[in-house]
Amino acid sequence: MAPKILWVALPLLLYAVWLAAMRWRGRTPGRLALNVHTSVLLLCYLLSTAGLGVFWVANQQLPVFDWHYLFGYATLLLVFIHLCFNLPLVLNWLRSRAPAARPASAPAGAGPRGAPALGMPLAVLAALAAAYFLGLRHGAGDLPLHVDAGTASLAGNAGDAANTGGTGSIGGAAPVLRYHALSSESRSSVFLRAPGIEWGDAPEPFKRYPNARHVALPAASPASQPLQAAMRGPASASQRRLRLDQLAQILFLGAGVTEHRGGRALRAAPSSGALFPSELYVAARDIDGLAPGLYHYGPEQHRLAWIGPLPAAEDALGAPAARDADALLVLSAIFRRTGYKYHNRAYRYATADAGHLLENLRIAGHQAGMHATLLPQFDEALAARALAIDGVEEGVLAMMALRRYGPVPASMPGAAPQPGSQEYSAAAPASPVPQAPQASSALGATGVIHRATSLRLPPRAGGHTETAAQPYGSFAADALPPGALRLPAPLAAPASAHAVIAQRRSVRRYTSGPVPLAALSTILADMAQRPQLSEAIRIDLVVNRVAGLAPGLYRYLPQHALLPVAKGDFAARARQAALAQDVIGDAAVVLVLSVDTGRALAHGARGYRHAFLEAGLVGERWLLGAIAQGLAACPVGAFYDDEAAALVQARGRWVLHFAALGQPAR
Repeated sequence: MAPKILWVALPLLLYAVWLAAMRWRGRTPGRLALNVHTSVLLLCYLLSTAGLGVFWVANQQLPVFDWHYLFGYATLLLVFIHLCFNLPLVLNWLRSRAPAARPASAPAGAGPRGAPALGMPLAVLAALAAAYFLGLRHGAGDLPLHVDAGTASLAGNAGDAANTGGTGSIGGAAPVLRYHALSSESRSSVFLRAPGIEWGDAPEPFKRYPNARHVALPAASPASQPLQAAMRGPASASQRRLRLDQLAQILFLGAGVTEHRGGRALRAAPSSGALFPSELYVAARDIDGLAPGLYHYGPEQHRLAWIGPLPAAEDALGAPAARDADALLVLSAIFRRTGYKYHNRAYRYATADAGHLLENLRIAGHQAGMHATLLPQFDEALAARALAIDGVEEGVLAMMALRRYGPVPASMPGAAPQPGSQEYSAAAPASPVPQAPQASSALGATGVIHRATSLRLPPRAGGHTETAAQPYGSFAADALPPGALRLPAPLAAPASAHAVIAQRRSVRRYTSGPVPLAALSTILADMAQRPQLSEAIRIDLVVNRVAGLAPGLYRYLPQHALLPVAKGDFAARARQAALAQDVIGDAAVVLVLSVDTGRALAHGARGYRHAFLEAGLVGERWLLGAIAQGLAACPVGAFYDDEAAALVQARGRWVLHFAALGQPAR
């Protein structure tokens, strides 16, 4: 299929060809004819861009707005040409206060004083082209990269950590500090930065294995476990093997196609711009009805593609903590799916998207009676080699083990051992295999930060650690700080996990009605799970319309309480911080997730990835909790970083995620 810009420009190209043919035949149209022609084209493009805008806004399909702005650019070009052709008439009218007839001696197609009519348009176009050329090279959004002994790092210094709460001296965190500063948005950054690489057109939305042997999966069927129970633990302590139909249910609720709308296949987990960079793989060891081996899940046709047998070497997948798992789910990201639109911010969005999907997998795994555990430590390069992916264009982001037996109590997995310990080594990120050492820069900053947050495990890595789910309604018993407000007891919601996940959609329009305090309390209680990968996430709320709660800024406490930070109307500030998006400004409540930079990076760059994954996990529980309470929600990853931090008074913290909540507009 031809690029969209070609289809948008096709009428202009055809008209240019016709105009060139007429000129070659000596029948160049006069000024009046050209004026009429461009006016007709202008009208067509104006109607197209307005129609697309109204249509997509009405259908809440903002991700396909690229058609809208491409038509908008073509419209501006025609307006420019139209004004240039009419400029002599305007100047004459201003001089004489009346339309002036062209002197009989003036040559056809000439402007005032005989200047060629096309001279000014060509000069302006040349100036714009020069500005564009210079813009690509001024403040380009790439990072200084050097390859040393098979590892990638970013050039940076302690000065990059000015706004990170003093983490500039943390070993191994310099790449993160540099990348986060580069990918941060502000009102001036759009004028100071340009993409560092050529991302190209949008890749295919689905990864296919046409020559592989496929395993058709049974259709997902609703299960009986309520969402709230599935968030907190497996349905039962059953020792039965995981069945193929249960695996199909898990994969569908994680990454399956739940709806087709506007030419897009929407999935069970949300994704920034509906671009869905995540891919799911299964290392099946002990699944009833499925031969052991490596598989890729194809959501397009809900089937598995056989990649190959399980590696003979015990740790060939790079996940020694999952040696005894019944199945290992491996989540990767095709970064160009997100990067072609969001450029240097792609890694942030891809990891947050992965967190949303992982939470769905965790809930679905619990529903199937399995213990679903995220692995904090694994070797990306070994996993990429086993799955036959390059590790650069498509990189491994997360792994989840599915087991029949219960979790082993352990310390927080995010508090990983110091680099160089016997348990694992993060002294250098793993080099992509089989790519050449410099290949990690193929995606610019995105490739470098992925490599910087990767680990290289030694041949003998230790056992696994798991986390126990926090029991429902069990909150920290610490005394509340002065002024904190104890939230009411959460409500019981009978909605099943399958029903909630399958019907979840991002809703961007809300009524002016308030959210019940009990519903907000329940959503927050459902979010209050023990951290899976990072305990550095903080929850702030911008409350605009909650029954029984004064508008203002609040901080959620582990004791299931809200601490007032500032009273007043913060809706306008939240809207402006979120790039003036109405979905945030009109919301009854805005969730803002931030990370304590010092805690997240205390053990190196890996904590940066964990923070975004954890924010995605928490954010997904917010979205699902809203559906279970009959409300609507929408995640938002686009915001001005400095204004978002100022909004929630996040000194020494990075804001990672926004999400809206409100009464849905029917």
